[in-house]
Amino acid sequence: MNEPDISRWSLIRDMLIFQIKLAMDAIRDLLLSPASIACGLIDIFKGHAISKSYFHKLMALGQKSDSWLNLFGNHNKISDSSIVIDIQKGKADVNVDQLFLQVESLLKEQHGKGGLTASAKSTIDRYLNKIVETKKPTD
Repeated sequence: MNEPDISRWSLIRDMLIFQIKLAMDAIRDLLLSPASIACGLIDIFKGHAISKSYFHKLMALGQKSDSWLNLFGNHNKISDSSIVIDIQKGKADVNVDQLFLQVESLLKEQHGKGGLTASAKSTIDRYLNKIVETKKPTD
């Protein structure tokens, strides 16, 4: 059984989104590291119970941010890419993938209208086709 070929633009989109998510994850990690040490030390010196522990509250926040970031696409798998989520309604299950879907939807709408994204896409396609043609071995 043959798998369908992934389109060039789908792969570029997926790679770009993954890189943005990696950067967001790195920033989160840089912030959580010193915060976790500070929270842990405060808990040690104040003798906080687990229910009042700043460290454990930070860990819960970290789990929520991990689910929201959805780095490898394991949380809240989106089956229909045409879904547009209204962030203003404050849905609790909104994650970064759904935000990217909104941006993608907006770009597709602009592309359909023949805006700047349409001309940019055709220019990039032209250059990518030239690159692929120059890399093909001659028979």
